[in-house]
Amino acid sequence: MGFFAWSAPLFGRYGDRWSPETVARYRDWLRPHVPPGGSVLDLGGGTGALARRLAETLECRVTVLDPTPEMVVQMEPHERVTAVIGSAEAMPFENATFDALVISDAFHHFRDQEGAAREIARVVRPAGGVLVLEFDPSGWMRLVVLGEKLLGEPGAFFTPAEACAFFSRFGIEGHCEHEPGGRTKYYFLGTVARPRA
Repeated sequence: MGFFAWSAPLFGRYGDRWSPETVARYRDWLRPHVPPGGSVLDLGGGTGALARRLAETLECRVTVLDPTPEMVVQMEPHERVTAVIGSAEAMPFENATFDALVISDAFHHFRDQEGAAREIARVVRPAGGVLVLEFDPSGWMRLVVLGEKLLGEPGAFFTPAEACAFFSRFGIEGHCEHEPGGRTKYYFLGTVARPRA
């Protein structure tokens, strides 16, 4: 995670890149799972910019879990946002802790994506929501994949169809669609399966 350690001040200063319209869209996707006062995990949430927005618009508590201390240190204090240093593959939370989870432009950085998916299915309550925002590695985005690998990052990107199939293997069923305004980014919006009776 060397790239994120040295670039943390830049993320702290310029990391809030979400428009009000985009945040409202995420709120609408997550609202069926997150009641006011509920709890959301922002996995790989870095400096907490999106976490603050979600805490305000969803009127909920948000926990940011990130493995890079230099990123977490850049977080601005917020009464409903908590930071925890840790990895996606071994989350320090009890089962079914969260109503929903969001991962923004980070899943391709996880070195053990299968381990992370198992942990997501564990820490999000049954019928809880999972929102994963990612880049589609098709077309010219292959250059981004190459750039990530040159920076020493895993750069393990999924196409939308691959993402849906991947999460389904871990009991997280949903659908993938490209975000409005282009085909470089897509979202997976899913639900953690209820335990079988």
